[in-house]
Amino acid sequence: MLKSMTGFGIAEYKDEKQSMRVELRSVNNRFLKIESRLPEFLQAFESEIERPIRKKVFRGTILLNVSYLSLNHDLEYSIDEAKLKQYYYLLNGVKKKIKSRERISINSLILLPGILQKGKSNQLDKEFILSICMSLINESLSMMLEMRAVEGGHLEKDIEQRKECILSLLNKIENRSPVIVQEYNKRLRNRVTSLLSGTDIQLSDSDLYREIAIFAERCDISEEIIRLKSHLYQLQETMQSDEPSGRKLDFIVQEMFRETNTMCSKSNDSIMLKDLVDVKTETEKIREQIFNIE
Repeated sequence: MLKSMTGFGIAEYKDEKQSMRVELRSVNNRFLKIESRLPEFLQAFESEIERPIRKKVFRGTILLNVSYLSLNHDLEYSIDEAKLKQYYYLLNGVKKKIKSRERISINSLILLPGILQKGKSNQLDKEFILSICMSLINESLSMMLEMRAVEGGHLEKDIEQRKECILSLLNKIENRSPVIVQEYNKRLRNRVTSLLSGTDIQLSDSDLYREIAIFAERCDISEEIIRLKSHLYQLQETMQSDEPSGRKLDFIVQEMFRETNTMCSKSNDSIMLKDLVDVKTETEKIREQIFNIE
């Protein structure tokens, strides 16, 4: 089953002390790329937080945004007053020695090392918050994967319809091929008859047959049709796989383009050429859809 590379998931948690929100967005990318925006105290756990995503997602750019809000109104920072006084007396002594009139401001003192200290978080609280984060990651990831699977189903249905359209066009082209040779035979005979009328020159049937055979060989596309049908079968088989198949599908479509271009170069018939252009159009639309597949 196909999976899209586009999806979205969200999960939230809130209690009397804190709230957390996790958002996951995925967009197209040939490879897997995770861009995480985490609170400062969770950045040390970035690898652990991203691990569930890497286990279940194989292609695409994943935008992970974790926001955390503490509802605890206790002061998060404190001032070391003893050290602040030491700095002040030291600077004041230097000021007198150099006879400086510059004022010693509180703002400049606070910026000195060791004055403003961040409160020490309880390790147990960090582990609890991390466990909440991992639970929300898994919840939002499940939502995103479900969305990717649903969109992948729509893409698979569209590709299947276009595949059937190409098969129908190929059958039409295959039936047209013998008619082209017959029409060429008729046109060639009429042209020779017209050119040689009023002369004693006669052209043997063997010469005509040789010319017709050369034309038939030059415009024969039976091998290309067989290979293109084989690619369509591989396309169908790959879409049924449970493994990520976007890259393989892209390769198959490239081969489909190659066979179609070869047939276009061999075509000497306007009706067939129109059908081949339609084949290329449908193949291009399949390729556009495959760009979204994991």
